[in-house]
Amino acid sequence: MIDITRPLDTRTAAWPGDTGLGIDWTLHMSRGDNVTLSCVTLSPHVGTHADAPLHYEPHGSPTGEFDLSAFIGPVRVVDARGQYSVTPQLLSDCGAIGVPRLLVRSLDVVRPEEFVSAFPPLAADAAQMLVSAGLKLYGTDAPSVDPVDSAAMSAHRALGSTAIPILENLDLSRAEPGDYDLLALPMKLTETEATPVRAVLLPAGALHR
Repeated sequence: MIDITRPLDTRTAAWPGDTGLGIDWTLHMSRGDNVTLSCVTLSPHVGTHADAPLHYEPHGSPTGEFDLSAFIGPVRVVDARGQYSVTPQLLSDCGAIGVPRLLVRSLDVVRPEEFVSAFPPLAADAAQMLVSAGLKLYGTDAPSVDPVDSAAMSAHRALGSTAIPILENLDLSRAEPGDYDLLALPMKLTETEATPVRAVLLPAGALHR
C-alpha cells in the first residue's frame, strides 16, 4: 500500500487567501479537564481533497452528488515532471487515453508546508480528450489542474462537464509510473464544493482478489 495523501496539520499551506487548518482546544487534559476535545476549522481545499463542480460552476453539483465508484478502482500514474503542461501528446505517449482514472505527478518534491505555484497544468484540449475517452477521475499532486492565475479554469470546467471528480494536492513521490488500484474515499460532506480525501494506491488487481 502506498499512502498518497499529504499529512495535514497547522503548518500545511493553504491556497493564498484561503483558510488553513486551525485547532482550538475546547477541553484539554493538560489543563485538568477529564478529556481532550478539539474544534477544527479549515477550508476543504487544504491538503489532499476532491473538487466538485460547485467549486467552479455557479450551479454545479456539490460533493454530496459524487459518484463514489469513481474513487475506487484501476488507475494509471503518469509522470509529467519537467513538462510545460499536460498535453494530448504526453497523455498519448503514456498510454493514458482511455484509462478509467488518471493521476499525474508534476512535482519533484512535495512539501506540504509550502504553496507551489509553478507546475505543469492540464491543457484544456487534453482534459476534453480524457472526457471524450470516458475518464472517471483525474488527480494531481499540484494544488490545481489549472494554472494558479487562471480565471477561466478551463481544465476544471472540461472535466466538470461530466462531473469528473478532481483530486488535488496528492503525494505521488513514492508512486512509480504504472498501473495500480486506487482507494480514495472522500469525506461525506454533502453540501460543499470540495472535501478532504484519504487516498492510497494498491497493487493492480488487489481490489478484485
